[in-house]
Amino acid sequence: MKPLPPDKNGIVYSQIEVNGVNSLVLVDGTILEEAFCWQDRYILLFVINNLGFEELLFIYLFDTKINKIVDEARIGNLYAYDFVSDLQVISEDTIFFKFITKYGWILKLFDQPVRTFPFSFKHFFSIKRPFSSIRYFSVVPNNER
Repeated sequence: MKPLPPDKNGIVYSQIEVNGVNSLVLVDGTILEEAFCWQDRYILLFVINNLGFEELLFIYLFDTKINKIVDEARIGNLYAYDFVSDLQVISEDTIFFKFITKYGWILKLFDQPVRTFPFSFKHFFSIKRPFSSIRYFSVVPNNER
């Protein structure tokens, strides 16, 4: 991750670098908390924006073959402050981490992209995802496993 200077609106983006090579892909956030390689093709990135009392966690799945973010999620709320902690690889496709909630989150990567309803109201106020009917991973509060 290479943070860029703020744009004219004061928003800071970062560029993804893979093995020191700039991918030219821009993402929100400035601090890389963790990165995982998956299936020798994807890189799962946990990135925070470090804005003080409006902390957001951005989760990106970057496809190195097509040089593109294929799925993403954002966790956080206004006036919430926290950091990613207790990050654990539970299995080859499942990761546990804590951020904002007491019990943490479970992220599950899918072997193949799955068709889903384009958006969900279930976690509407805590998890934001782009409008899409294809998902490469799910992220849910740990107490819902």
